[in-house]
Amino acid sequence: MRAGPRNRKIVFQRKTVITDDYGEEIEIWADYTTAWGQVIWGTGAERREAAQISASQPATFRVLGNSETRALSVLDRISVAGGLWNIISVVPLGLNEGVEVTAVRTAT
Repeated sequence: MRAGPRNRKIVFQRKTVITDDYGEEIEIWADYTTAWGQVIWGTGAERREAAQISASQPATFRVLGNSETRALSVLDRISVAGGLWNIISVVPLGLNEGVEVTAVRTAT
């Protein structure tokens, strides 16, 4: 992947378990790794179902491949552009090429 398109700071998050002040274990999202990458915005969609309006927008995130980005999965999420994105696929682009992550942001 050429350096030119990598103009967005992308934060990948992963669920982790912490212990709160009362000794209870709770799940939170914590920053897993940060990478500079290219974002390819998809077309948003709106749906009306059961008198509710919801919207979603897909995007593809291309980052350099390293041990952290190659370990991403659909259980992780992305924080970028003021929104949270649920990862729906992670695809290696080839030897030393990078990783392509497809994610969707929803609003209800």
